[in-house]
Amino acid sequence: MVFSLLFTPIGRYAAIALAAAVLVFSTYMKIRSDAIDSVEAAATADVLRRTQNAVTAGDDVDTSPDGLLKSDGHKRD
Repeated sequence: MVFSLLFTPIGRYAAIALAAAVLVFSTYMKIRSDAIDSVEAAATADVLRRTQNAVTAGDDVDTSPDGLLKSDGHKRD
């Protein structure tokens, strides 16, 4: 039944339209998936960069008794 439908002109056009729709949809889904992966990778890289900067800033703090009493340049009331 299905194969006999492909031998009719309408069946061939329907099969071509279905194949084109599947091709377009699969291409769309691939592009969408790649875009999501790219955004997630950029967000992860940003979080890692910020974390590394925070660790570096924390390691640079002078925690000696004299260092804790030094002015940090900000005026407080």
